[in-house]
Amino acid sequence: MSIDLKTVEKLSKLSRLSFDDTEKQKIADELTKILDFVSQLQEVNTDGVEPMASTVGADVTPERDDETHMEHEREALLSNAPASEMGFYVVPRVVE
Repeated sequence: MSIDLKTVEKLSKLSRLSFDDTEKQKIADELTKILDFVSQLQEVNTDGVEPMASTVGADVTPERDDETHMEHEREALLSNAPASEMGFYVVPRVVE
């Protein structure tokens, strides 16, 4: 499969990235190589191979109990804030 410059221009518009003509050609070539590799993977015989949800088995994954090891004092944490009010951090308004 081949990626043309028109496709790269569409992707650049969607991603809001701008490229010059040499960069567009380089990106088109690299995307073509990636798609060629993916098409090679599709040719691999996977008969008899069970699908996996994870590469790590559940019996191998170490798990720990979900318990609190340290409790934080609200007042001690709020003392580091530049401003606080009624037990909460006060931050500048970002939406008007």
